[in-house]
Amino acid sequence: MQLATALIQGLLLSGAIALPVSEPTNYPADTIEADNTTSGNLTVEGGLDGSHEKLCFEANKSVRCAGGNVKNCVSKYTSSKIGNAKQGTSYCSFWCSKNKNINDCKTNKKKFNYHPEFACADQDYC
Repeated sequence: MQLATALIQGLLLSGAIALPVSEPTNYPADTIEADNTTSGNLTVEGGLDGSHEKLCFEANKSVRCAGGNVKNCVSKYTSSKIGNAKQGTSYCSFWCSKNKNINDCKTNKKKFNYHPEFACADQDYC
């Protein structure tokens, strides 16, 4: 009887541990963007979920690169409680990099371990 109880508890615990962690980059509507106020707060804005936003920006020039560089962006990302530093680094590294064509997009997604809902092939470029 105790063995069966221990087995059931173990299975339940392993199932809870195996649940996927929700990352903000998995949801198309969860992106950060610096606002135009002096406070530099981040806002959650719509993502690239079929809206075909043009990916056409130099390094540190995207509106999603809050603070103008990866370090500032990650700081704002984590202070906004959108996600943790690892998620913020992936997100900010992608959005603070040059993205002007499909190859830039694919390379940066892989390089920075960034997995948003949108496909690079479905976006518009310069």
